[in-house]
Amino acid sequence: MPKKKTAQYKIIADSGGNRYAFFCDLTGALVCTTKPYRADTPEHELELAWTEEGKTHFSLCHKCGKWVVDAMFNADALECVACAPWENTPEYCKSCGAKVSAADAVCPRCGKQLIYGGNFDD
Repeated sequence: MPKKKTAQYKIIADSGGNRYAFFCDLTGALVCTTKPYRADTPEHELELAWTEEGKTHFSLCHKCGKWVVDAMFNADALECVACAPWENTPEYCKSCGAKVSAADAVCPRCGKQLIYGGNFDD
């Protein structure tokens, strides 16, 4: 899928120039509103607002090309959670088989560290 140049946005007219409100492509949530920008063309103005302020608040899904807020980005897969959902937390330790809870950082029986996706560091 072709990469989008920016996240969804709306232009907000301002006396000092146009401000831009950028939204998460997945959730539609407002992520940031820029300071006013003025440029020779609307395209250049948008590019300035996006590169100087908007882009820093987003991650680009390498599969579908959506710009998403960090909470909707699976950094392990470099994809949005719609393309690469987070794995469920483990119910049992993969090392010793003990039952674990979502709040456990380490296995209560063997002490192995529980990490993303229910895997363990050796």
